[in-house]
Amino acid sequence: MWNGLTISEAFFEEYGLPMLERDFAEYKDQIAAGLSGQTSECFGYDDYISRDHDYAPGFCLWLPEEVKKKIGDDLQKAYDDLPVQDFILNHRADVGMAEPSRIMTGARSHRVGVHSIEEFFYEHTGMTHAPVTTEDWLATPQMHLSEAVNGMVFRDVSGEFSSIRKVWEGFYPEDILKKKVAADLAMAGKTGQFNYDRSIKRGDIGAAYCCVTEFIYKISAALFLLNGRYMPYYKWRFRAMKEFTTLSCCVEPLLKLSQMSEEVSSDKINLIEEISGLVIKELVGRGWSSGHSDYLLDNAKLVVKTINNSEIASWNIFVGED
Repeated sequence: MWNGLTISEAFFEEYGLPMLERDFAEYKDQIAAGLSGQTSECFGYDDYISRDHDYAPGFCLWLPEEVKKKIGDDLQKAYDDLPVQDFILNHRADVGMAEPSRIMTGARSHRVGVHSIEEFFYEHTGMTHAPVTTEDWLATPQMHLSEAVNGMVFRDVSGEFSSIRKVWEGFYPEDILKKKVAADLAMAGKTGQFNYDRSIKRGDIGAAYCCVTEFIYKISAALFLLNGRYMPYYKWRFRAMKEFTTLSCCVEPLLKLSQMSEEVSSDKINLIEEISGLVIKELVGRGWSSGHSDYLLDNAKLVVKTINNSEIASWNIFVGED
């Protein structure tokens, strides 16, 4: 059975591209097509559960703002008129459904169809252009950047959409990457290695729970950075971790840590230290730390010392955390 990305591409090739060539021949090479953004389909993670709402063949059409002003309304109408039901019936076995999801919210109509290139990137990155400055790279949380580069581009003759996307896909410049890793690990050390045990000793179970939750989040953010990937939002975080090629050994302990109660706090402390040790070993292997300390905050400070840009290196240790 096809997943959402395959369905989207097939629908575009069968109905979308002929529509562009027939009705928008003058502009077709200025219109990029693909599927990217929010939703499980864009990440390639959709399954049978995903099909209970907002699930139907569809794709995005991205075009320059000035072109959208000229043909946007007509293009959207042409898109809306594409024979979704015919496509489903013709490919029922591959699509795995007889009709679009019965529950269709307004969110779906915003996620597919016609968008200006500027509109798409502003929604997901807060910018209409590719990042240029350090501030540009630090301005947007990882989870939003993951939505700007996921999915697929099926067609982009002019390359205007892809040229911006490829800069984001290229990931953070090394000094910024190091700063973000250091910031996330510093907070992971504070919450997991330091404050969790203190909260348990105080009998403050609520604070202890928050410490572990924050540790898992910050370590996860650092792991994605060390894998050269933007961390998706919480729903798909552990699913995406299954694809790690670096520090995949941390995934199972993190999952186990997320499931343990505070009644086994000593076991949780041991897991926190195990995960921290694995991450520190990776830092040492990269030449980012000496590994002389088993405390993440100490290692984060050593990572900062390897940053070449003196201004970035001078920032507070927590600047750049996700």
